[in-house]
Amino acid sequence: MTDLIEMNKVIGAGLENQYCRMSLQKVGGEGMFWSYRSDSKSGIWCSHSDWNHGVTEITAIESLSMIADDLLPTLVAAMFSAVSIPFIKDINTQSAECCLLDGIYPVVQCQGYEFVLVGFNATWLKRLTTNWTRFSGQSIKVDVPLVAGYTTDIESITQGNGVWLREGLNPDEGKAILWWDKPLAIVQFEGGESWSVEHVFAPYSFSEAVSYIQIASLEVNLPDLLQLMEGQTIEAPLTCETASKLVFNNQSIAAGELLVSQDGVLFYTNDTITRAA
Repeated sequence: MTDLIEMNKVIGAGLENQYCRMSLQKVGGEGMFWSYRSDSKSGIWCSHSDWNHGVTEITAIESLSMIADDLLPTLVAAMFSAVSIPFIKDINTQSAECCLLDGIYPVVQCQGYEFVLVGFNATWLKRLTTNWTRFSGQSIKVDVPLVAGYTTDIESITQGNGVWLREGLNPDEGKAILWWDKPLAIVQFEGGESWSVEHVFAPYSFSEAVSYIQIASLEVNLPDLLQLMEGQTIEAPLTCETASKLVFNNQSIAAGELLVSQDGVLFYTNDTITRAA
């Protein structure tokens, strides 16, 4: 989340040079990966279809089988040099099959094709785009869990006991926690698709594994999510869960119920939990 906030500060709604545009987009799937300076964690990812479109755009040849292998390094340089020629000199010309995990990445859009910059931090992107100019691209939306509270006590839940939730909130009062890897803010339902931000949590990291109780999700504009301020009103459609669900490692592992009292909010489940480790 912190990395995404910093990247949004650099890229904003979008950047462009005379050859291409860059913006944060949701992307993932099967494709090809070219490593940067032999680092398997950073480089360029491109879907198979965009690679084919790029080759056709540059060479006017529609079939890759008609291109000699010794021309592929030249094609790699031609396709990706729109970002920066010095940068491309450090890109491995040999690709590897790669499934990119679904997520939000800097996406570079050229004439007829696009590719993804993977594993680069905001400081690096800022240096890369020093002479780029801003443009107003389409804002992307992300589904963000609405949470009644969280716990580190999975063991008690697996034994059939209820647990008191940290930062427990009563959903019947229209309050919940916006969650993205950790608590972001407490929001209050105002009516329609309007939500007021009552409290923004200070950035911190958990020292132990955490599970949260998801009751719904909001479809939030990414810029709104990354720039939350107390007193702010955001517009976001709501999707409710059929039951309160216990989420661990981004996977629902049990459905359960919430009990609300003056002492707080308690969660319990009768489901068998198989993925609590």
